[in-house]
Amino acid sequence: MKTILNIDSNLKKAYELKEQYFDFNQITEETYTGRPEKEKELDRLILNCIESGIIQMVKCGKTLNEWKTEILNSFIWVDGKRVSNGPVEGKNSYIKKILFNANGFVNFERARNKIMYSQNHSQRYSPNKKQRVIKRKGKPRGKYKKSN
Repeated sequence: MKTILNIDSNLKKAYELKEQYFDFNQITEETYTGRPEKEKELDRLILNCIESGIIQMVKCGKTLNEWKTEILNSFIWVDGKRVSNGPVEGKNSYIKKILFNANGFVNFERARNKIMYSQNHSQRYSPNKKQRVIKRKGKPRGKYKKSN
């Protein structure tokens, strides 16, 4: 790794900034010293990125600055975990995959039920019969002729 980083000073500086960002994010609830301290650390990181003069790192610094509030909010802990919208984004992605693979659902309620069931595996079917049938009307199936 050292050999590769010694090839170019910009590459080495970019790698160090990336590691600095990883270190910034590697924190536990016990080692969290508070929002003001974390904000100072993020400001230093943003300044280092912008002052590096590396085009990609300058863009990264500007992006970090634009998302500063959201980044700092991610250091809020609930039940021992950092707050994240990752689980919601995962669910949205899964729903999009279902809709894509289905080539579009004609019946909205069927699509909704499939999505709801796929996201709630632990839920059981209701013992009550549905009041409304959501099956699409069509021609009845013909007789099945089994070939020998």
